[in-house]
Amino acid sequence: MPDLFDFFKENESKLYERPPEQAWEKLELRLEKVRRRRRRTIRFLQIGVVALALLLLLLAAGLVWYFVQRERG
Repeated sequence: MPDLFDFFKENESKLYERPPEQAWEKLELRLEKVRRRRRRTIRFLQIGVVALALLLLLLAAGLVWYFVQRERG
């Protein structure tokens, strides 16, 4: 079984190969599309969490008010 160190030593020249410029451009375009989709999703989730928190807060306040009124009357 060949040694891993020898494998890297024999194939060291392949580590410095540069892909064509067109490949980099395609990769950048794909990454930018993914970034845009994530941003929209994160913003939507943030708004949803805030809305849910406000709804729960209003529900809790309504329940407290209801039970306080019920005990008085």
